[in-house]
Amino acid sequence: MNDIIASRRLIPTPGPAPEDIIAGPDGMLYCGPQDGRILRLDPDTEAVKTVATVPGRPLGLEPLPDGRLLVCNSPNGLMRVDPATGRVESLLTQIGGKRLIFASNVEAARDGTVWFTASSMRYTQPQWRRDLIEAIPTGHLIRLDPDGRATVLADDLHFANGMVLAADESHLIYAETAARRLSRWWLTGPNAGQRELMCELPGYPDNLGRGADGMVWAAMPTRFS
Repeated sequence: MNDIIASRRLIPTPGPAPEDIIAGPDGMLYCGPQDGRILRLDPDTEAVKTVATVPGRPLGLEPLPDGRLLVCNSPNGLMRVDPATGRVESLLTQIGGKRLIFASNVEAARDGTVWFTASSMRYTQPQWRRDLIEAIPTGHLIRLDPDGRATVLADDLHFANGMVLAADESHLIYAETAARRLSRWWLTGPNAGQRELMCELPGYPDNLGRGADGMVWAAMPTRFS
């Protein structure tokens, strides 16, 4: 672990508060700062290029096999961006008659199924503190099928945030920031459709990542005493 920390390298990004960062199938890194741009970063040369601009605040990102990116957006729902052309598509802006004003993080399966979290159905990203203070669990876990049909799997999460899909696609792991915990949602097997608590954390988990060895990494920007 110390070797990993010692070998870290800082790559500056032109823009305030980049949220998620992902590696695309082209070997490039992608992130979305607060100003709505989607940036492509070359990890070797550290060159940065704006490949698209979305309306609203880009949050979680997910690469697709064809090179396009899924983009969670507040207050504009789930989007898809083509870095090659800059084209921005809206995939889902509401569910159950309610606007998706705080889509947070997203994962995609090999068959095209998409899962994503909505942190709050009451507040947008700039108002996130209000949601945590009120502590009314309106966070959603949502599945978007390849045919465009959307299904709410859970609607009572405490500020649903980062998520990762298991390598074998048997389950999702998602963070509830306000509850300071990680939970597992089973997708296959005898427990399919059920959730279970994985662990409670000494801080407020935000984005999650999965290493090649299956290790789940949780970013915790704030601890609690």
